[in-house]
Amino acid sequence: MNLLLKHRMTLPLTLLLLVLLILSPQLYLLLHKTTLPVFVQQGLLPALLLLLLLLSVSRNFATGIWFWLPFALLAPQELFYLSTYQKVTDAHAMAIIAETDLAEAAGYLSGLGWLILPAILLVLMLVAVASAVCKVQALQWPRYGRPLVWLLTLCWLGWLYQQELVYRELYPVKEGRNATETELSKRPLPNSHNLYHQSYPLNLLLAANEFRVQKAALAEVAATVADFRFGTSQPQNTAERQIYVLVIGETLRPDRLQLNGYPRATTPRLAGLGDVVSFTNMVSPWAWTRMSVPVILSRKSAQDHSYFSRETSVVAAFKEAGFATAWLSTQSPLGVHDSSVALHASEADEVQYLNPVGYKKEGFYDDVLVGAFSRVLEKGEAKQLIVLHTLGSHFSYSDRYPDSFDLFQPSGKGEALGMHDRANKEKLNNAYDNTVAYTDYLLFNLIRQLEKQQAISSLLLVSDHGENLFDGDCDKSGHGHNTEFDYRVAALWWGSAEFKAKYPQQTQLLQQRRDVPLITSQTFHTMLDLAQLRYADERLAQSFASTQFVPPQRILASGIDFDKAQRLGACKVLPNPVQP
Repeated sequence: MNLLLKHRMTLPLTLLLLVLLILSPQLYLLLHKTTLPVFVQQGLLPALLLLLLLLSVSRNFATGIWFWLPFALLAPQELFYLSTYQKVTDAHAMAIIAETDLAEAAGYLSGLGWLILPAILLVLMLVAVASAVCKVQALQWPRYGRPLVWLLTLCWLGWLYQQELVYRELYPVKEGRNATETELSKRPLPNSHNLYHQSYPLNLLLAANEFRVQKAALAEVAATVADFRFGTSQPQNTAERQIYVLVIGETLRPDRLQLNGYPRATTPRLAGLGDVVSFTNMVSPWAWTRMSVPVILSRKSAQDHSYFSRETSVVAAFKEAGFATAWLSTQSPLGVHDSSVALHASEADEVQYLNPVGYKKEGFYDDVLVGAFSRVLEKGEAKQLIVLHTLGSHFSYSDRYPDSFDLFQPSGKGEALGMHDRANKEKLNNAYDNTVAYTDYLLFNLIRQLEKQQAISSLLLVSDHGENLFDGDCDKSGHGHNTEFDYRVAALWWGSAEFKAKYPQQTQLLQQRRDVPLITSQTFHTMLDLAQLRYADERLAQSFASTQFVPPQRILASGIDFDKAQRLGACKVLPNPVQP
């Protein structure tokens, strides 16, 4: 054995194997250049420099090589994650692991199974052998070796700093942003992130720092509303079990629901139930998730353009009244589109982020919410509020459903379709309708689970915003174009037999208001009213389940009255307000 360790070929072979193992994720990207911007390829050299820097911690290679162990152990996981989801570990993935129950977070490693332990043992063995070889062969840094590595590192950091200064001049932080909002929205990201966010193991260091910064900023915002109280209570308390569910839909249009007269069978399961109320005339005042969802969850005004609400949300209001609360999501816990939502999610007793890649890749489908929903129900609390934040119909549409729901074809599933290319209109529309059919499947399964509980149960779905789909002669797709299609959203309500028996008047009012003009900012007030929660300055005129309901003036975030505004052209564009 000692002769083998002393053999002249053993040292280069073991070091080469160890370096290749650590850099395997980076090499995977280099071999799949279609997924890798050309400028990121330079990340290989800094990765090698990082390994040399760690090795130079000790003069003896046998000791220094152990500093490679963390990255060596994580390399197989990173390679699996990258090859499975075509995405490197980022702040989102770290937040999934840090903020989600371990059993749920482990879901993104499904497929590794029993290979995890052997992989760890093999890595440990390789590092131990490499260290032993270096020790037997008395390998040490030459006299000027370590200073040279340190000098190269300083030169590299100096170059990065100079590049950062240039980058900040080219892409300055938007005026009017406060420091906390800048940290959370992170636009622009540091140039180092742009250069090395796909370079393993540098991406782990960048992601860890990004996670740290955003979590600290989010905690700072949360502290500003920590003492806020609605003062909610439930005077008509009941001995029966109560379950209230709010589903936040994503990019779901009302005119694509079979329930609303759409000719395609996009909601056959919900239609078959016969008692789902579909509100056909609801609008969202915002066409962006990060601004529209807080308006759904809280009393934040649609005309309030600040990034965060000054109050807590429906989650905290239910908690004050003694409800156990849970937040289940397939969206992201951090980032420019998510931090304002995550602030309210953090108010829940239990928070589960269930999608390892968020909206940027295919990842997990929304049906993972069904299992998590079931586990929350199994706890059997007397009073529960469960909020589910779905990916729904978020682009890329064909990434939102499995092959078994590729019902309307051609849909472009498996293709990299450009959403703004009108040549893809048919495929995009088919894929979008498939997402609606999959949402129908999700909601149907949630309702079936609620039926089994034999509790006073209510499920309300409200979508965050609408979507343009090259409608008619319109040349627009996506959202944020200030068209009528941006603002019209789907909304559905279902109540259990126990709810209908207990609250027949509310049930009747909801059914009567199917076609009444509504706006998503009424969701907070309606949710509390459905649960009979009362507080000092309640606004029952804004609950469409109340006898005191008053049809609202639907003012959008721009200040335009949605119902009175003129529609312009094929895209039904709403005019921008006249600036003073």
